[in-house]
Amino acid sequence: MADELRFKVLGPLCAYRDGVEVPVGPPQQQAVLVALLLSGGKAVPMSGLIEAVWGFEPPKRAVTTIRTYVWRLRKLLDPQEAADSSVLQSVGDGYRLPTAPSAVDAGSSQSLTKRAVGQRRAGRAQEAGRLLSASLDLWRGEPLSGVPGPFAARQRARLEELRIATLEEHYDLALASGRDRLVVPELTELVGAYPLNERFRCLLMRALYGVGRQTEALDVYQDVRKLLLEEQGIDPGSELTSLQQHILSGTPPAELPHGGPDGKQDRRADLTVPVGSRRFHVPPPAQLPSSDAGFVGREAEVSHLCAALTDPARTAPAAVGISGVAGVGKTALALHAAHQVKYAFPDGQLYADLRGAAKVPADPSAVLAGFLLSMGVPSQVVPDGRDERRDLFRSMLDERRVLLVLDDARDAEQLRDLMPGSARCGVIVSARSSLPGLPLSAQVCLGRLSLDEAVALLEKALGRGRTATEPEDVRRLAEACDRLPLPLRVAAGRLAAHPEWSVKVLLTSLTQDHGRIDGTGTGTAALDGPAGHGHRHLMPDQLARLGRLTATGVPDFTVRSAAAVLMVDEPTAERVLEALRADSLLGSSGPGRYRVRYVARSVATARLGRPGQAESDRALRGLLEHLLATACNAFALAAPGDPVQDAFRLRATLGTSFPDFRQAREWVRSEVPTISGAALQAARRPAGAEEDLLPRAVDLLIAVSPFAGAVGDERLRAAVPPLVRAAAKRNEPRTLGRAQFLYAVTAYQTGWLAEARKYAGLAISSARQGQDPFIVRQALHGLGMLARAQRRFDEAVTHYEKAAAMAKRWGHLSGEATSAINAALCRALAGWADEVPSDQDETPERWHAVENVPWHACGLC
Repeated sequence: MADELRFKVLGPLCAYRDGVEVPVGPPQQQAVLVALLLSGGKAVPMSGLIEAVWGFEPPKRAVTTIRTYVWRLRKLLDPQEAADSSVLQSVGDGYRLPTAPSAVDAGSSQSLTKRAVGQRRAGRAQEAGRLLSASLDLWRGEPLSGVPGPFAARQRARLEELRIATLEEHYDLALASGRDRLVVPELTELVGAYPLNERFRCLLMRALYGVGRQTEALDVYQDVRKLLLEEQGIDPGSELTSLQQHILSGTPPAELPHGGPDGKQDRRADLTVPVGSRRFHVPPPAQLPSSDAGFVGREAEVSHLCAALTDPARTAPAAVGISGVAGVGKTALALHAAHQVKYAFPDGQLYADLRGAAKVPADPSAVLAGFLLSMGVPSQVVPDGRDERRDLFRSMLDERRVLLVLDDARDAEQLRDLMPGSARCGVIVSARSSLPGLPLSAQVCLGRLSLDEAVALLEKALGRGRTATEPEDVRRLAEACDRLPLPLRVAAGRLAAHPEWSVKVLLTSLTQDHGRIDGTGTGTAALDGPAGHGHRHLMPDQLARLGRLTATGVPDFTVRSAAAVLMVDEPTAERVLEALRADSLLGSSGPGRYRVRYVARSVATARLGRPGQAESDRALRGLLEHLLATACNAFALAAPGDPVQDAFRLRATLGTSFPDFRQAREWVRSEVPTISGAALQAARRPAGAEEDLLPRAVDLLIAVSPFAGAVGDERLRAAVPPLVRAAAKRNEPRTLGRAQFLYAVTAYQTGWLAEARKYAGLAISSARQGQDPFIVRQALHGLGMLARAQRRFDEAVTHYEKAAAMAKRWGHLSGEATSAINAALCRALAGWADEVPSDQDETPERWHAVENVPWHACGLC
């Protein structure tokens, strides 16, 4: 970095380069700078920046606006290197602003306060006072004044807490040093500014009592007691109450209970447990497992949870929930957030694994007993009944600042007796599904990592040196693991255990079923923990239906297509899908659309075994029959009267009907993921699969081909080449001809005219061999279009006339009219306008049929 940059956030946002202030731009640009500046030097993805500025309702051009702000900030902060800034770096789709903590006044203030606490503990009160004064001198007003956005609001609250903690430490030290009279005016002002802050009230009471103003000290107590009762319906906390009792009993000022070297009361340093006539002192519990060193991403979620847990205005326990599929990183996020906020809960941190996904979940009564024991209650004093344990637990937590992490909960009922009653406590709950009925301050539903985050996780686990040599294979491995943290870690573990392996070797040996990791440990055991054991509570009928859905190999379903696979009506199918979604086995990508999650395949395999070929084929056939029957109804609206639909190999399935072309097109658009997935699965079926799967898949894509241009989805075209290769291996002329015709359509749509011409010719040859005249006519018409596009008008006329003649023999009026119109147009372009076809008199009567044919149905298909 060529220039030294410094920033001030303890007031209006300011930036300095080499001691000279630089403008920070309009408010939203400041919000972007703050999000980067206060993220600890970590990269902030685009989603995190958007949430920081606009929350969860951003404008349409949010990404463009963010990039504009970053470009401007680069010019301001590093004008000589704005194009390739070493100050504001691009990382994935986001950005990173690496700064030392000392370059930001908030970091300096926090460092000075921590040093002051250390000096006070060491008995150097004068040096501690100097450091605290220096820390407070950095404040210039409301932190981040005028900066908009949710992130800035959360940071304001956090920084204000930092200021309050520093003030508490400063005045506690002043009182301990005998400066009672000097601080009374300042503490009086603070109590007026923060009337509900009981710590400031305690300090003012001590100061007044220390200078002989006992009545005024007691009035401070009565004032806050009245205020708390009126506004919140509670009494003052034990610290204030204890201080009042000491003043009433005439305890000398020097013997009043006061803060330790870090400003915390003795009762926060340990717990006092009465047993009979004796009192036991135990340290506060610190049960949090270590935070994951490889934790990546989730910046917005961490910020959201931490803000809710440390909200100073809360009037109830801060309870936050984290839900998501197995392996998505719920526990890692819960522990990461817990370690971020544990400073706010000095009376202890409790942790319990509730085993909610196991066959036998943890008993809340046993968990309560464990908590009580960890808080120092002797085993002989722990009550036997669950209700009594709950009441004692809540009594012990009253007015204490304790954080509970309740991991892997089954439901709200399991949690109800474990929730504290004190507003000073915090709770982090993780569960597979959301927890309706549980009072939560904030809730986060975790999805997959972004591709860049998944790659970053692998880099952390394996080292940059190993992943840098195979960047594309690393990204493929991340996708194969569905970008879920658990499978990514297991895959990284295998690579670490085999340093001689390349990433490509792991992919080759473990990839199966359209690129997903089948097992990344010893066989499938590595994923059996979160999958097989994690869903033991599923009923047999749920498992059977899950197995049938996963047996198709298709990743996406609508309610209609799932009903066909499950062989139930649509209301029943929707209930099944919603139940599986609630159990985090399915995701929802929109109303009525469901995505089979990675873990669902592992669950089905672990609990049911791999589906046999016959079972898998039956499931896929049911889906293909439904899709093909419905696609034929749509085709009839796109190309009315076309006899090709009569040649589709349909069974008794009726499919869904549509009142008009628009609704048929919307059905195709919504079913593209399912249609393309089913076609690819049919193409991948090994030898021995049912013979009618591949023909049905080819017919399905032909039936929806008139909509390809309007739908504009590349996935339909991508499914064609695998179908051609599979048909060529089977050497069944009818199916091969139709697949080759589809390929010609795809090549034409993508501008590969030579390929389209080649495969249209191959399709005619195969279709004639397979006695499929309908495809011959379509391909002839397509050759006419190709010849016309290449200005070979005489050749085009020949193909069009042959196609028109075939259509006339079948009574296909719209097909005949379309080919005849194009033939006449090519005659005119070739200069043959004076040559009149022999059937000129008939032409007007039959050409009107083309008026009902949508424009996109008159193309190559």
